[in-house]
Formats: sequence, structure tokens, C-alpha cells
Amino acid sequence: MSMRNTRRSRGFLALAVLALFVFVGTGLARELREVSLPESTDARPPLVWGLHNLSNLWSAFLNLGRFGDPDGNYPSMEWPGGSGNSYLWAGNFWTACAGEITSSWPDSAGKWASCSDYGAWELWASEGFPMEKLVPGPVSLEQTQYGYDDWYSARNADPYGMGVWEENYGWGTPGYNNFIANKFVVTHHSEYGSGAPLDGMVVAVRGDCDIASADPVEAAIEDVVFYDGHAIWLNSGDTEIAPDFEYIFQDGTLASEQDIYTYQQNPDSPLASDDPDNIFYYYNYIGSDGVLDNDVNGDGVADGFTILFKVDEISGDTLYPLNSGTGMEMFLPGERPETFWLHVVGDTTFAVVPRSMSYMWDGDGAGSSIDDSGEQDLDVPCNGFIAWRLLDLWVKKADGSIERPIDVYGVPIPLAHGWWNWESDPGTDVERYDYMWGLFPDESGQYSGPAYLEDWVGNSNTPEARTTPNPGPWPFVYNNPLALGYPTFDYRFLPSMGPVTVDDGDSLFVIGGWVVNRGLAGAREAADELLSAYYLDGGWGVPALPPTPILFYEGQDNAVHLEWGANAEAYSPFGEYKVYRSIFDTSKFELIATITEPGVHEYTDNAARNGFPYYYVVTASDAVTGVESTKSNYKQTLDGAPVAVTPNWDTDSNWTENVRVVPNPYKISAAWEQTYFNKIAFINLPAMCDIEIFTLAGDHVITLEHRDYTGEVGTEYWDLVSRNDQDIVTGLYVYRVETADDFVIDKFAIIK
Repeated sequence: MSMRNTRRSRGFLALAVLALFVFVGTGLARELREVSLPESTDARPPLVWGLHNLSNLWSAFLNLGRFGDPDGNYPSMEWPGGSGNSYLWAGNFWTACAGEITSSWPDSAGKWASCSDYGAWELWASEGFPMEKLVPGPVSLEQTQYGYDDWYSARNADPYGMGVWEENYGWGTPGYNNFIANKFVVTHHSEYGSGAPLDGMVVAVRGDCDIASADPVEAAIEDVVFYDGHAIWLNSGDTEIAPDFEYIFQDGTLASEQDIYTYQQNPDSPLASDDPDNIFYYYNYIGSDGVLDNDVNGDGVADGFTILFKVDEISGDTLYPLNSGTGMEMFLPGERPETFWLHVVGDTTFAVVPRSMSYMWDGDGAGSSIDDSGEQDLDVPCNGFIAWRLLDLWVKKADGSIERPIDVYGVPIPLAHGWWNWESDPGTDVERYDYMWGLFPDESGQYSGPAYLEDWVGNSNTPEARTTPNPGPWPFVYNNPLALGYPTFDYRFLPSMGPVTVDDGDSLFVIGGWVVNRGLAGAREAADELLSAYYLDGGWGVPALPPTPILFYEGQDNAVHLEWGANAEAYSPFGEYKVYRSIFDTSKFELIATITEPGVHEYTDNAARNGFPYYYVVTASDAVTGVESTKSNYKQTLDGAPVAVTPNWDTDSNWTENVRVVPNPYKISAAWEQTYFNKIAFINLPAMCDIEIFTLAGDHVITLEHRDYTGEVGTEYWDLVSRNDQDIVTGLYVYRVETADDFVIDKFAIIK
């Protein structure tokens, strides 16, 4: 079968970029790639993509405060990693201040924003702090780090002297592999601004999430957005730590009584009800069902809480949640937030903190005749939920002292969760400032807000500071669009943190992370595992993985033979090897063999069939925990793109001498014309090859892809129509038949 198209690119897209590589682990892998954007005129480093691709969540980061690649050349919160299904169009780091902080004061409104945003790149790579990727890094298995600032005069005329150091952390350990953590250190360098302190500074993470790229139809305009950690309440077990409180919606509804959504699966899903991809939705359908929206399991604890542990007051037993991958207990003493709240339900006391997570998902598109929430009919469904969660925030003063300005009852609480659609994208500093303060064209749902704002009311450098009738441990929350009567659309989310005062030499630390997992239940699980990782073993103490074996494999006739090195056996306690196979892409590896015998480093997959593209990985496991090394040693190009191995029947070694075009020359009046009907045939072809056809002048006419999955047909027909759907003219043509290993060039003539 042939396909009319231009020749496919071999390797990852390389338009207008220069590849930079570093050695990682056991081989050359795609790590860093320079970007062709406007150049700086000073000693600033180049703009470089750093790629995270060793976990189940893949994404690129650019060293000017951008997360994900909107051009689609690199993964953008791609989940599962290797599936090609990205959940983020682009994310950006935003900041805002007000007052006499720039040289333009007072000839302005006095509201400032320095952002990496939609081509207005006010932040730029800092001199002396280039993009680095470290595998392993000092904190994580996979770590990118770099610096950027707002005082590059070619990009920002009104800097306020802000430098940012960013670190991103990823792990392959199961149970810790569905998130990428972020650390931002924002330092005030007053010599680049007006010299005034950054009083009332706010920072934010913008997520323009299109869920998801596997959806071939309107992926960007079928989304919904909400927040986790506002619809909470507390029956306090210790009023000295935290009093009783409850979130109140704008219409007066209490969080513990709300029932405006139905908890259900997609009614039009083609999947069985017990299929894990047929997820349950919490806030996707409007309508009362008798199930409390914010306490679906009915345990008396708000679903927006992370439960650190619970104590049975009768037995005295303490129960801890288990990590989904390792099975290890989380949030043990010394491995959890120092401050948490006690929530009493009957004879059980729960230790809780709010989840503080903005998130988005794929909803029911208005243009679909059925409910297509989650696109569950696709081979790679779009049923992941993407989120950004705040973990911690503090200010380290120039003298070394620590301030925690946004804590409420000892727990950091964001300033606002906002969202809007593309038609309301802010375009000025004033608009971005207002958005970070939770001020939108429609402020529906923002009845309750953070308690700490009352300390900022009246501060001339926080003109939007305000209090609410129900101040407490929650941000200003712009409600779910479905609850407000809005359709699914192209939304963005914006969790913002602050206000804080950052004097000269002070540093603001913001810790959080991106999460993608199956359904809201999965996103909540991964977000809680992100919190656990932050406190584990003194901080980011994620269990180590055995080394990934060095793997080689090759296709044979109806088989694939694999061999690997013994490097993983230096790990203690080494357990066993596991061989996995995936067909067509790298998103669904299935276990096909377990190798327990020591010293065995090879395996032949005799179940592979000729003509099908396969990918293989071999993992090494820990003998005690069973945790495996990353599934990352499949074949890749130098750019890091997956390369399939295709088992094949023995190809005639002399195929290049036997390929022919018949008839040659082609004459329209020939007697065989009734048989071929305006076609020529390429015969004696190898099973898998490309046929490129050119004019004598070198113009590309068409590329035919010959794919014979049976091993029995060595012929490819061409209807004499170009890739532009035009009949070709009389003349002499050149063709090139190419396999992965060899090629032949020859000519044929067309006479009409």
C-alpha cells in the first residue's frame, strides 16, 4: 500500500535549531536543544530546551520561564511518557509588583508585571546561569536548572530587578513518576530596578492546557478547569492550631453540603464500566445526585484535603496512606509538613492539609454528537487531568532569617486560583497584575478568600488587597465554568502566590510541581505523592532505582533478539531482569519475560511477527522493594526519538540489482494498458522501503512508502499522479529505493 506524502523526517524535528547533547547514563540521549529565538547582544547564554523524559511524565523546559513547547517539537507534559499525547500547550512564570519599583514611576499606573508570556519575553536567560541537565542530579534522577531575569534591556524596558533560579526535578521510581517538581528562587537585585523594595510581590504559574494532543478534533476548545483545596471544612481537634472553619460559595452554599454535580462515568464511553480508562468524573456534570460533591466517599473529610494520616481513637492505631508504586507508607513522623490540621469525624481524627491545586481536564465538546469527555474511543485516550500544586513558600531575608507570609494556621495558602479563555488573555502589565490578584472580568464564586490579606489592606503597594466576608485558609477561587453556565472551551489556569515583601538581597522560595495522571482521583493521588516526595527522608528522598541495563536488540525472521550488559548487577540488593515489549509506540509496554537466573543477559522474543514495529526495554529490579529501573533503554535516534525494530524475512542480499520498473518506458498506447490502467509497477522490492521519485531537474515528485507486512508482495504500484495531485508529464524520471541499510538509484521514462 502506498501513501502520497512528502518524505517523513528521520529523527526528531530539527527545523531552525542546533542540537546540543550530553552523555547520560549509558549512552547518548536527547537532553538539551538550542532554540532559534531573538539573540541577545551581551554575554547571556543561548535559549535552550531541557527535556525530562525518564519518568512517566515527559516535558521540555526553556530557560526563560517557559514550561512546554507550544510549537509541538518537544513533549509538553506528555503523559504517559512516550505516547506523544501532550497536555500542556505552554506554561509560564509570572510575577507582579506595584509602586515605585521601576524607572518609569510615576509616569504609569504603577502596576507592573514581569512575565514569560506569549512572545512578550520580558524574562531572559541570565549571564553565568545557562541551562544544565544533570542525570543523576544532586536532588533527583533527572534535573534541569538555569537562571533568568527581567533586566535585559532588549526585552524589558521596565525591570524591577528580579533574578530567578529555577530547578526542575523528575524521577522514574513508580509512585513518584507522574509529576515534575519545580523550585523557584526569586532574588531582588535592586541595582537593576529603582532601588525600592518589592513590597507586595505576587508570583504565579500560568498553564495554557490543551487536553490533549492525541485528540485530532478541537483539542484546545473542549476543556474544563477547577481548583482543589478550597471547598473544605474543619471540625478541629486542636483549636490552638486551627479553629473550625468552612468554605462558603458565593450563593451561600456550604462546602460540606454542596450537591450540584453528579459523580459518574462518561455515559457514552465505549469502554467497559470496570476499565480503568473509563474514569469517574467529580465536577463534569451538572445535576444533583444525592452524593456530596466535596465528600464523594462520605467519610466526612473534604476531598480537597490531603490526608497525612488518621488515628482510630478507640484502638489507638495510626494508619498512613501507601505510595501507589512502592507500597511504602507516606507522611511518617519527620516526613510530613510540620504544621497540619486535625479534623475529627466520630472516633477518627484525620491529619490534613489543603491540596492547593489548579487543574484541567477534557470535557464534552459542544460539536460532538455524543459525550466525548476524555476521548475514550482513541487508542491513547485523553483522560488525564493536568495540574499544578503549590507545596511551600517562604522568604529568606538577606540576613538569613525566614519569613512565612502566606501561611494560614501554619499552612501556605495561594492568593488566587484564576482562569479565563483565550478571548480574555491579558495583554498589559495592569491586566496581568489584576489577574494575579484574582481580579477578572467575571469574578463569580469569589466570596471566600485568604485570611492574611487583611494585613495588606491599605498598603499603597498592594492596591488590590481586600478581605472577604469569609476569610480563611483558601484562595480567591473563580468557580468551575460549568457551574457558571459556561461551555467547555480553551481555558487557562493561574494559581498565584503572595503578596510578599522582597527587599534587596532577599530571596522568595516557591516549591510546587506539575502533575498528570488518570482522572481526578489519579491526579489527586500523584499530587499527594508529590507532597510526600518533598518531605521524604529530609527532602526529596525518593527511593533510588537500580541502574537501567545497557540494551541492544535486532530483528530476525519472526523474532527479535535482545542482549544487555551486567551494569545493573552492581546495585544492591539486585533482584531480577524484566523484559517488556510495546508495539507501534512506546506508551504501552507489556511484560513478556522475567529473567531470574544470575548471569543471563539475553532473550529472544519468538512471538514477534515480521513486518510489525516493536519497541523493547529491559529493567532491573530491587530484590526487596521490587522497584524497577526506568523503561528508557529502547532504541532512540541521536535526537532521542524512539526507533522501532521490525523483524523481517530474509531479504535478498542482491535486491538492489533486481529492482525494476515495469513497463519501462511507459507508453499510453501499449497493449498491456488495459491491465495496468495508467500505472507503473516497482517490482522485486524489499519488504520495507521508500521510493522517492524526482524529475531530471531534481524536483521532488512523490514519495511512496512500501510496507509489506506479509513478506509476500514485492510490488508497489504508482498511478502517475504527483504529491500535488497532478498528472505527471512526458519525460525521464529518477527514482531512489531506500531501506534502512541500503539504496539503489535508477531511471524510467513516461511517454504519453
